[in-house]
Amino acid sequence: MTRRLEAGYREKFRTLLAKVRPRRLDFGADLLVRRAGEMRIREGIPLGRALARVYDASRIRVEKRLAVTAACSLSNAPLGQAPRFVCDASLGGLARWLRAAGYETLWMENAKAEELLQRARSGGATLVTTDSRMVERSVVRNGEVQAQWIPSDLPRLAQLHMLMRDLGLKVRDPRCMSCGGELRAVLKAEVADRIPPRTARWKDEYFVCSGCGQLLWQGTHWERIARRLADLA
Repeated sequence: MTRRLEAGYREKFRTLLAKVRPRRLDFGADLLVRRAGEMRIREGIPLGRALARVYDASRIRVEKRLAVTAACSLSNAPLGQAPRFVCDASLGGLARWLRAAGYETLWMENAKAEELLQRARSGGATLVTTDSRMVERSVVRNGEVQAQWIPSDLPRLAQLHMLMRDLGLKVRDPRCMSCGGELRAVLKAEVADRIPPRTARWKDEYFVCSGCGQLLWQGTHWERIARRLADLA
């Protein structure tokens, strides 16, 4: 477990440091992993927490340097084009939150590694995984498949925060959290027979998912989700 955790963060360090084009990229990534190990021993904290802290501090330094040099953003996504995602079996919760944040996301609950990679490649999507071995695949290394490793020990919202921060993403109009379909505004009269009587008395705006047909409205649950997403900004 420790080896995979270090391998996953080492790849994130490499991706982060590559933005400032260091002379010794692998050395820099290894150095940051060692610093986290030293922090773990010095402060008596779990390795995952130490790695996350070193990563956050390194990300801030890189962003400051990029801002000073007016270099490109940390995001590789084309301007104006929202990325799509494929989440592996361990990231069902993250998939739902990505949809709430407005991103088309497929959760492949029972898929094997090759199926995940093929689906991401064919759909032009970014694979999100907690398996550090996935980002070591040749198709990821050579750029055929875009992939992001996420630590499995982070809470769902922390995983979302890390992914959106690393890719420079902003919260967009929400999608259906169940299937990821786009939400289409509908007239109240069109769906009157589907609205609970108590809700109909106080809500006039409704949405239907273009994927699964679910009827939605901005109630207290929706508002709680929106507040938690706003906290990520």
